[in-house]
Amino acid sequence: MFGILKPKVYVDSICNIDLKKLKKVKNIKGIIVDLDNTLIAWGRKEIDSKINDWIKEAKRLKLKLCIVSNTSSKRVAKFAEIFEIPYSSNSFKPFNSPFIKAIEILNTAPSETMVIGDQIFTDIWGGNRLKLFTILVTPIVKRDSIGTFLHRNFEKIIISFWLRRGIIKKEIGNWPK
Repeated sequence: MFGILKPKVYVDSICNIDLKKLKKVKNIKGIIVDLDNTLIAWGRKEIDSKINDWIKEAKRLKLKLCIVSNTSSKRVAKFAEIFEIPYSSNSFKPFNSPFIKAIEILNTAPSETMVIGDQIFTDIWGGNRLKLFTILVTPIVKRDSIGTFLHRNFEKIIISFWLRRGIIKKEIGNWPK
């Protein structure tokens, strides 16, 4: 039930993803990443130094990154410029088009591309529809836009059900092991 919403991996933070191992084990070359509550706390302007280090490590490893966000262009453009990575804003995730556009920007095959995000109804659903490798992260902060807030309650119920039934597990520490 709800298989299209189920992430391949569930971690606390994007920083728990070991990029070097990921690249080697999964042959990932491109990463589509959400902005709010995945890279940056929702509504905030500050960048956590650990996130910045993670982005730098991805670039050092020659992993291609693209921000895909449903957030306004101005906010996404600001952070994309700081991180020096391409972006797509006002994306209407989980529709296919923003993910297809990002794959084209990254110039990677779907089998070499992953999606990292904090929402199962946008990031994970959209990535799974295109058979991309999906990673769900715990939102950085509990605060959200009103539209996201409405989805969060359903997400909590589904994730709790999956965890209780052993359908998914939350990885502790760095992943992959």
